[in-house]
Amino acid sequence: MQQDAIERVREMQRRAREKLESSNQIASAPVRQQPVQQAAYRQSSPAVPAAPASPAQPFQGFLEKLGLDGETALILILLFLLINEGADQTLILALVYILMV
Repeated sequence: MQQDAIERVREMQRRAREKLESSNQIASAPVRQQPVQQAAYRQSSPAVPAAPASPAQPFQGFLEKLGLDGETALILILLFLLINEGADQTLILALVYILMV
């Protein structure tokens, strides 16, 4: 019985390795083509100044317009998800209390 379990574990590990290797091969193919495409794009397009928006904070302007900081927005999103999933009401009330303080 224990021997069967060991064989099943080895079989699952073998399958996982095969899937991982096949997904790595598929994912690595577009990466090799990307620098060539970027070089061709750079040659064909004129120089354009970079956009001033920072990719690290894409929603900062949106949050400022609503008068929210990042922590408050995060708690509101968490509340929305928990309510939709039917989470414990104690947890939801605790998060509402944190928002009020």
